Amino acid sequence: MRKDIILPALALTGGLAGFLLRRWQLASAYLPEAGLFVRGAPATFVLLGLIALLALVFLALLWHHPEGVDDFLPAFGSPGAGQMTVFAAVWLLMSFAGSMGMQEGFRALRLWQTAPEMYQLSVAGSQLLTGAICVLGGFGVLFMGRMAYRGELDNASCFLAPFPALAALMWMFSTHLKHGSEPVLMKYGFTLFAALLLTLAHYEIAGFLFGRPHARRTAFLALLGVVLGVTSLADGPDLFTAAATAAFSLSALAFTRALLAAPWPERMPPLEEDGDDEAPKNDD
Repeated sequence: MRKDIILPALALTGGLAGFLLRRWQLASAYLPEAGLFVRGAPATFVLLGLIALLALVFLALLWHHPEGVDDFLPAFGSPGAGQMTVFAAVWLLMSFAGSMGMQEGFRALRLWQTAPEMYQLSVAGSQLLTGAICVLGGFGVLFMGRMAYRGELDNASCFLAPFPALAALMWMFSTHLKHGSEPVLMKYGFTLFAALLLTLAHYEIAGFLFGRPHARRTAFLALLGVVLGVTSLADGPDLFTAAATAAFSLSALAFTRALLAAPWPERMPPLEEDGDDEAPKNDD
Protein backbone atom coordinates (compact mmCIF):
# COMPACT_ATOMS: atom_id res chain seq x y z
CA MET A 1 0.00 0.00 0.00
CA ARG A 2 1.39 3.39 -1.03
CA LYS A 3 0.64 5.20 2.21
CA ASP A 4 2.68 8.18 1.03
CA ILE A 5 0.01 8.73 -1.65
CA ILE A 6 -3.16 7.33 -0.05
CA LEU A 7 -2.96 9.09 3.32
CA PRO A 8 -2.19 12.63 2.04
CA ALA A 9 -4.91 12.20 -0.61
CA LEU A 10 -7.32 11.04 2.10
CA ALA A 11 -6.45 14.05 4.25
CA LEU A 12 -7.13 16.44 1.37
CA THR A 13 -10.34 14.67 0.38
CA GLY A 14 -11.51 14.58 3.99
CA GLY A 15 -10.68 18.26 4.38
CA LEU A 16 -12.71 19.15 1.28
CA ALA A 17 -15.62 17.07 2.58
CA GLY A 18 -15.30 18.83 5.93
CA PHE A 19 -15.28 22.18 4.11
CA LEU A 20 -18.61 21.35 2.42
CA LEU A 21 -20.14 20.03 5.64
CA ARG A 22 -19.01 23.13 7.53
CA ARG A 23 -20.71 25.31 4.90
CA TRP A 24 -23.85 23.19 5.35
CA GLN A 25 -23.61 23.62 9.11
CA LEU A 26 -23.22 27.40 8.86
CA ALA A 27 -26.17 27.62 6.47
CA SER A 28 -28.56 25.33 8.34
CA ALA A 29 -27.54 25.28 12.00
CA TYR A 30 -26.13 28.75 12.75
CA LEU A 31 -28.38 31.55 14.00
CA PRO A 32 -26.54 34.80 13.21
CA GLU A 33 -29.00 36.98 15.12
CA ALA A 34 -28.32 35.01 18.30
CA GLY A 35 -24.72 34.05 17.54
CA LEU A 36 -25.50 30.43 18.44
CA PHE A 37 -25.68 27.03 16.75
CA VAL A 38 -28.85 24.94 16.86
CA ARG A 39 -28.41 22.09 19.31
CA GLY A 40 -28.62 18.63 17.76
CA ALA A 41 -28.41 19.85 14.15
CA PRO A 42 -27.69 16.98 11.70
CA ALA A 43 -24.95 18.97 9.97
CA THR A 44 -23.01 19.30 13.22
CA PHE A 45 -23.19 15.57 13.98
CA VAL A 46 -22.18 14.62 10.45
CA LEU A 47 -19.24 17.04 10.45
CA LEU A 48 -17.91 15.93 13.83
CA GLY A 49 -18.51 12.30 12.89
CA LEU A 50 -16.47 12.70 9.71
CA ILE A 51 -13.53 14.17 11.62
CA ALA A 52 -13.69 11.42 14.24
CA LEU A 53 -13.86 8.75 11.52
CA LEU A 54 -10.85 10.19 9.69
CA ALA A 55 -8.89 10.30 12.96
CA LEU A 56 -9.65 6.59 13.52
CA VAL A 57 -8.68 5.72 9.92
CA PHE A 58 -5.37 7.57 10.27
CA LEU A 59 -4.66 5.81 13.56
CA ALA A 60 -5.48 2.41 12.08
CA LEU A 61 -3.33 2.87 8.97
CA LEU A 62 -0.41 4.33 10.90
CA TRP A 63 -0.56 1.91 13.83
CA HIS A 64 1.75 -0.67 12.24
CA HIS A 65 3.70 1.78 10.12
CA PRO A 66 7.37 1.28 11.02
CA GLU A 67 9.18 4.12 12.72
CA GLY A 68 12.15 3.21 10.55
CA VAL A 69 13.96 6.56 10.58
CA ASP A 70 15.92 8.29 13.30
CA ASP A 71 17.28 11.38 11.56
CA PHE A 72 16.08 14.24 9.36
CA LEU A 73 17.61 13.24 6.04
CA PRO A 74 16.50 9.58 6.06
CA ALA A 75 13.00 10.82 7.00
CA PHE A 76 12.53 13.74 4.58
CA GLY A 77 15.48 13.68 2.17
CA SER A 78 13.55 13.36 -1.08
CA PRO A 79 15.57 14.45 -4.13
CA GLY A 80 12.41 15.30 -6.08
CA ALA A 81 12.16 18.82 -7.44
CA GLY A 82 8.38 18.76 -6.89
CA GLN A 83 8.79 18.69 -3.12
CA MET A 84 11.16 21.65 -3.25
CA THR A 85 8.61 23.54 -5.36
CA VAL A 86 5.97 22.94 -2.68
CA PHE A 87 8.29 24.27 0.02
CA ALA A 88 8.97 27.37 -2.08
CA ALA A 89 5.20 27.90 -2.34
CA VAL A 90 4.93 27.51 1.44
CA TRP A 91 7.62 30.17 1.88
CA LEU A 92 5.65 32.59 -0.31
CA LEU A 93 2.41 31.88 1.56
CA MET A 94 4.03 32.32 4.96
CA SER A 95 5.70 35.54 3.88
CA PHE A 96 2.32 36.81 2.69
CA ALA A 97 0.70 35.68 5.95
CA GLY A 98 3.42 37.47 7.88
CA SER A 99 2.84 40.74 6.05
CA MET A 100 -0.95 40.45 6.54
CA GLY A 101 -0.45 39.66 10.23
CA MET A 102 1.71 42.72 10.76
CA GLN A 103 -0.81 44.90 8.93
CA GLU A 104 -3.56 43.59 11.21
CA GLY A 105 -1.32 44.21 14.21
CA PHE A 106 -0.67 47.84 13.25
CA ARG A 107 -4.40 48.35 12.62
CA ALA A 108 -5.22 46.90 16.05
CA LEU A 109 -2.53 49.09 17.59
CA ARG A 110 -4.11 52.22 16.11
CA LEU A 111 -7.51 51.16 17.42
CA TRP A 112 -6.05 50.65 20.88
CA GLN A 113 -4.45 54.09 20.78
CA THR A 114 -7.79 55.61 19.77
CA ALA A 115 -9.89 53.80 22.38
CA PRO A 116 -7.75 51.91 24.93
CA GLU A 117 -10.78 51.14 27.08
CA MET A 118 -12.37 49.14 24.23
CA TYR A 119 -9.37 47.32 22.73
CA GLN A 120 -6.55 45.24 24.19
CA LEU A 121 -2.91 46.00 23.58
CA SER A 122 -2.12 42.29 23.91
CA VAL A 123 -4.16 41.51 20.77
CA ALA A 124 -2.18 44.02 18.69
CA GLY A 125 1.12 42.81 20.15
CA SER A 126 0.37 39.15 19.49
CA GLN A 127 -0.62 39.87 15.88
CA LEU A 128 2.55 41.88 15.24
CA LEU A 129 4.74 39.20 16.80
CA THR A 130 2.93 36.42 14.92
CA GLY A 131 3.39 38.20 11.60
CA ALA A 132 7.12 38.73 12.19
CA ILE A 133 7.74 35.13 13.25
CA CYS A 134 5.72 33.82 10.29
CA VAL A 135 8.28 35.42 7.98
CA LEU A 136 11.09 33.58 9.80
CA GLY A 137 8.99 30.41 9.79
CA GLY A 138 8.72 30.64 6.01
CA PHE A 139 12.48 30.73 5.71
CA GLY A 140 12.68 27.80 8.14
CA VAL A 141 10.47 25.65 5.91
CA LEU A 142 12.35 26.73 2.79
CA PHE A 143 15.75 25.95 4.29
CA MET A 144 14.61 22.59 5.67
CA GLY A 145 13.29 21.78 2.21
CA ARG A 146 16.63 22.75 0.73
CA MET A 147 18.46 20.44 3.15
CA ALA A 148 16.11 17.59 2.21
CA TYR A 149 16.58 18.29 -1.50
CA ARG A 150 20.38 18.49 -1.34
CA GLY A 151 20.74 15.63 1.12
CA GLU A 152 23.04 17.54 3.46
CA LEU A 153 22.62 19.49 6.70
CA ASP A 154 23.93 22.96 7.44
CA ASN A 155 24.02 25.01 10.62
CA ALA A 156 21.99 27.98 9.37
CA SER A 157 19.09 25.80 8.24
CA CYS A 158 19.14 23.81 11.48
CA PHE A 159 19.00 27.09 13.41
CA LEU A 160 15.86 28.17 11.51
CA ALA A 161 14.17 24.75 11.73
CA PRO A 162 12.24 25.43 14.98
CA PHE A 163 10.74 28.69 13.66
CA PRO A 164 7.84 27.08 11.70
CA ALA A 165 6.62 25.44 14.91
CA LEU A 166 7.13 28.70 16.81
CA ALA A 167 5.20 30.64 14.16
CA ALA A 168 2.34 28.11 14.31
CA LEU A 169 2.34 28.38 18.11
CA MET A 170 2.05 32.17 17.92
CA TRP A 171 -0.73 31.79 15.34
CA MET A 172 -2.63 29.52 17.75
CA PHE A 173 -2.04 31.93 20.65
CA SER A 174 -3.21 34.98 18.68
CA THR A 175 -6.29 33.06 17.47
CA HIS A 176 -7.21 32.17 21.04
CA LEU A 177 -6.55 35.73 22.24
CA LYS A 178 -8.57 37.25 19.41
CA HIS A 179 -11.58 35.05 20.26
CA GLY A 180 -10.96 34.85 23.99
CA SER A 181 -14.23 36.58 24.86
CA GLU A 182 -16.27 34.43 22.45
CA PRO A 183 -18.22 31.84 24.50
CA VAL A 184 -19.22 29.68 21.49
CA LEU A 185 -16.23 27.47 20.68
CA MET A 186 -17.92 26.12 17.55
CA LYS A 187 -17.48 29.51 15.88
CA TYR A 188 -13.68 29.35 15.83
CA GLY A 189 -12.85 25.90 17.17
CA PHE A 190 -11.84 24.36 13.84
CA THR A 191 -9.26 27.10 13.24
CA LEU A 192 -7.97 26.84 16.81
CA PHE A 193 -7.58 23.06 16.79
CA ALA A 194 -6.09 23.11 13.29
CA ALA A 195 -3.46 25.55 14.57
CA LEU A 196 -2.83 23.31 17.59
CA LEU A 197 -2.34 20.14 15.53
CA LEU A 198 -0.20 21.86 12.90
CA THR A 199 1.93 23.40 15.65
CA LEU A 200 2.57 19.98 17.17
CA ALA A 201 3.23 18.48 13.73
CA HIS A 202 5.91 21.07 12.90
CA TYR A 203 7.41 20.64 16.37
CA GLU A 204 7.72 16.92 15.69
CA ILE A 205 9.21 17.57 12.25
CA ALA A 206 11.91 19.78 13.77
CA GLY A 207 12.49 17.08 16.39
CA PHE A 208 14.08 14.85 13.73
CA LEU A 209 16.99 17.29 13.68
CA PHE A 210 17.44 17.12 17.46
CA GLY A 211 17.35 13.40 18.18
CA ARG A 212 13.60 13.08 18.83
CA PRO A 213 12.07 11.25 15.83
CA HIS A 214 8.45 10.05 16.10
CA ALA A 215 7.30 9.10 12.62
CA ARG A 216 3.80 7.82 13.41
CA ARG A 217 2.96 10.68 15.76
CA THR A 218 4.24 13.25 13.27
CA ALA A 219 2.19 11.81 10.42
CA PHE A 220 -0.99 11.56 12.49
CA LEU A 221 -0.79 15.15 13.77
CA ALA A 222 0.00 16.49 10.30
CA LEU A 223 -2.76 14.57 8.49
CA LEU A 224 -5.48 15.45 10.99
CA GLY A 225 -4.22 19.04 11.10
CA VAL A 226 -4.63 19.27 7.33
CA VAL A 227 -8.21 17.96 7.59
CA LEU A 228 -9.13 20.58 10.19
CA GLY A 229 -7.22 23.30 8.36
CA VAL A 230 -9.04 22.80 5.07
CA THR A 231 -12.35 22.50 6.96
CA SER A 232 -11.75 25.79 8.77
CA LEU A 233 -11.40 27.68 5.48
CA ALA A 234 -15.19 27.36 5.15
CA ASP A 235 -15.50 30.01 7.89
CA GLY A 236 -14.32 32.69 5.44
CA PRO A 237 -11.31 33.79 7.51
CA ASP A 238 -9.30 36.97 7.05
CA LEU A 239 -6.32 37.01 4.69
CA PHE A 240 -3.77 36.31 7.43
CA THR A 241 -5.64 33.28 8.79
CA ALA A 242 -6.37 31.91 5.32
CA ALA A 243 -2.74 32.25 4.19
CA ALA A 244 -1.37 30.80 7.45
CA THR A 245 -3.79 27.86 7.28
CA ALA A 246 -2.86 27.13 3.67
CA ALA A 247 0.88 27.48 4.35
CA PHE A 248 1.05 25.25 7.42
CA SER A 249 -1.30 22.66 5.89
CA LEU A 250 0.72 22.49 2.66
CA SER A 251 3.99 22.26 4.60
CA ALA A 252 2.64 19.47 6.83
CA LEU A 253 1.34 17.59 3.80
CA ALA A 254 4.68 17.78 1.96
CA PHE A 255 6.72 16.66 4.98
CA THR A 256 4.28 13.83 5.70
CA ARG A 257 4.37 12.54 2.13
CA ALA A 258 8.16 12.33 2.31
CA LEU A 259 8.06 10.76 5.77
CA LEU A 260 5.63 8.03 4.71
CA ALA A 261 7.91 7.14 1.78
CA ALA A 262 11.00 6.97 4.01
CA PRO A 263 13.68 5.85 4.55
CA TRP A 264 15.43 7.81 1.82
CA PRO A 265 18.86 6.53 0.76
CA GLU A 266 21.94 8.44 1.73
CA ARG A 267 23.39 10.45 -1.13
CA MET A 268 27.15 10.51 -1.51
CA PRO A 269 28.88 13.80 -2.28
CA PRO A 270 30.41 14.07 -5.77
CA LEU A 271 34.01 12.91 -6.04
CA GLU A 272 36.58 15.64 -6.50
CA GLU A 273 38.79 15.32 -9.54
CA ASP A 274 42.50 15.14 -8.90
CA GLY A 275 44.16 17.59 -11.22
CA ASP A 276 47.61 16.05 -10.67
CA ASP A 277 46.55 12.80 -12.29
CA GLU A 278 45.53 14.59 -15.47
CA ALA A 279 48.69 16.68 -15.82
CA PRO A 280 50.12 16.56 -19.36
CA LYS A 281 53.34 14.66 -19.82
CA ASN A 282 56.40 16.23 -21.43
CA ASP A 283 57.97 13.75 -23.83
CA ASP A 284 61.02 15.94 -24.23
